[in-house]
Amino acid sequence: MRMPRLVAICTKAAAFFFAVPWFSLFASGQSFFKAPEVNVFAGYSLLRLDSQPLGFSKTLNLNGGNLEVSLPNLYRGLGIAADFSGHSSDRAEQFNFLVGPQYRFELKGLDFFVHGLVGKTRTRLLQLGTSQFQPSTLGYSVALGGGLDIPLGNRFSIRPIQADYLVSSEFGDKRYNARYSAGLVIRFGKKTEAPSF
Repeated sequence: MRMPRLVAICTKAAAFFFAVPWFSLFASGQSFFKAPEVNVFAGYSLLRLDSQPLGFSKTLNLNGGNLEVSLPNLYRGLGIAADFSGHSSDRAEQFNFLVGPQYRFELKGLDFFVHGLVGKTRTRLLQLGTSQFQPSTLGYSVALGGGLDIPLGNRFSIRPIQADYLVSSEFGDKRYNARYSAGLVIRFGKKTEAPSF
């Protein structure tokens, strides 16, 4: 699949993801004046790429960014999240496009969340190492992880850690990568109460 086609597919998926909550406003007269809570996270991200099977001497550290848009509390803490990340170094780069369920809960004033995301991963080798693989691949991916948000008032939160274990199909085999992210969360709409423990 060519990159422009991948971008077009992701653009359509993102448009659908953003259209659903606004359509729901008009579908129910009772909730017409209540905008759903939407959280947008943006921050720095580090990816530990399982690159030794590809001919590199050690695991590669790729630096980049992570953007996540979520509807955090559709039903009793259960919501949905769309996650996009890009990482690169002088030897490789990787882009992840993921979506899936997310569960949020509150403990002692802090917001914790866990999620299971599925989607696609695009990996490019900028230096081939000792392997003879094609320099680019597109495959499925699964991310299991979670994190912590520290509220700073009604609109903002700090996310000091989000950790994900990514399993992806790259170059005809499975790769097991780890991703760590940290940054700022901006909340739109009225905050809904998450289950507390």
